[in-house]
Amino acid sequence: MTLPTTWHLFGADHMPFQLLLLAKMIDRVSARQLTSTYGMSLAEWRVLAFVCSAGPASASEIGAAGEIDRAEISRAVTKLMDGGLVTREQAEDNRRRLIITATPLGEEEYRKIRDERRAYFHSLMAAIPEDEQERFAQHLEALARAAGSLR
Repeated sequence: MTLPTTWHLFGADHMPFQLLLLAKMIDRVSARQLTSTYGMSLAEWRVLAFVCSAGPASASEIGAAGEIDRAEISRAVTKLMDGGLVTREQAEDNRRRLIITATPLGEEEYRKIRDERRAYFHSLMAAIPEDEQERFAQHLEALARAAGSLR
């Protein structure tokens, strides 16, 4: 595959822009895979994955953890509820706060999709020599920490 024409827009020293482009490329492939195989949007997958891996949560907790817009979460939750994959109920301690929880069907679907997503990400990582993958992960984490500290 060829790189986007803007890959070198800012020169080789502008890796953050390249990381943004890479993330968008991966999102496009992921969205196509999720839609064609499961009829699920990327936002729906992110909500389902969050509540299945982290446990029941409010929309604001999901949004903060995944940098997802509240409106996008709301639409995703509605579709997931329609499909019987999640429920949304009032929190016991705050009746205005709604908690999103995966159903058994949602958990089952999550495990199936998660395994396919892992295989896709594994195929991406095959482009990096195995002995360099841990160091690459450490560098990505360092960049994420640096970006978070500049907010």
